[in-house]
Amino acid sequence: MTETSFSRASASSHLGFLRFLLRRMAELRISQVAASLTFTTLLALVPLLTVTLIVISAFPVFSDYSVRFKVLLLTTLVPEFAGKVITVYMRQFTENASSLTAAGIAMLGASALMLMVTIERTFNGIWRVERSRPFLQQMLVYWTVLTLGPLLLGVGLSSWNWLYKTSGLKHSHPVVALTIQIIGSIGLTTLVLWFLYRLVPNRFVPADQAAIGAFVTALLLEVTKRAFGYYITEMASYQLVYGAFASVPIFLLWVFCLWFVVLAGAMFTASLSYWEGGAWRRNFDLRRRFQDAVEALLMLHQAQSEGCALRLTDLRREIRVGYDELGQLLDELTRLQYVQLGADGWVLKRRAESIQLVDLFRQFVYKSTPDQDDEVAEALEALLSPAFNSLDMTLDEFARRLGRK
Repeated sequence: MTETSFSRASASSHLGFLRFLLRRMAELRISQVAASLTFTTLLALVPLLTVTLIVISAFPVFSDYSVRFKVLLLTTLVPEFAGKVITVYMRQFTENASSLTAAGIAMLGASALMLMVTIERTFNGIWRVERSRPFLQQMLVYWTVLTLGPLLLGVGLSSWNWLYKTSGLKHSHPVVALTIQIIGSIGLTTLVLWFLYRLVPNRFVPADQAAIGAFVTALLLEVTKRAFGYYITEMASYQLVYGAFASVPIFLLWVFCLWFVVLAGAMFTASLSYWEGGAWRRNFDLRRRFQDAVEALLMLHQAQSEGCALRLTDLRREIRVGYDELGQLLDELTRLQYVQLGADGWVLKRRAESIQLVDLFRQFVYKSTPDQDDEVAEALEALLSPAFNSLDMTLDEFARRLGRK
């Protein structure tokens, strides 16, 4: 293959993967989900920020960084014009938070948890998760985020302050200082998004893919912030129309753009596993899903004969699907009592001699209707009877036929 043909094939692959990504985004209706999260954020953002500030102010070593923390949030989350108005409200929220009772803090925490539940449900939809974590495990994860997250931010701010003073950045050229500020903002955003993409969905997400998705999303957020600021200051006329209330539509529009980019980045992260082996090219039909189920059971059967379990990465090497679809397949096999997740990985729950291929075919390809009076169903059953008869063998027999045992 010449260099020109190789570059054309590479460009074709990238364009095909981009179309695959856009098609998945359209199926999930990213714009509508972002609008829904914008409304939820509007209700729960203030309680979330208040709880965060309460946690930070509870530690004297971080008390001096509460103002800097608010500045960081404003420069990262909101545009400059809206930030001038929101700063006044945030100062009022901080002063009122100091007089809250235990019951008031609990209600604020409940409102913040509602936002986190919505985010988890959205991310589970992106990663095709049908079964959420148990309730107690969910609450443990949320409480860890609400308490440990502010502490990590406090440590990061204190470390940045030490670096800023000791390295001479304070007296650097404005361009250098701005560049370092942008790099620091992208780095902090990448770290936050990495934890978000890696831990929130109830699905296995490789660390390297979460890092790539988080970094790309952080870059897009920085570009979006600059473009949004230019749009507000140079093109939009919200101040002429809304006057003193212009910060409200600007803030809502920005939160929508923020969630749209974050959700698009999550979809990109979830789709990265389809790039390996060109899995995005395959047809996602019932025949392939049945074939994937048989392949997974054969691999687990062979591993069981060798006395070992298989991890999700081991299954992915042979089954050309994304981790989200592979996890969905294993969830279905778990529901059907074929496999289970053990301490060392995935194993067969039933012996291969008791697993009938015809039962798998009926579960994944053609489920017979319980209505016995349906003439069409009876006719189809008669037409498919040769296929059912040819599949009347156990998984162990099929493995012997393939020479896998």
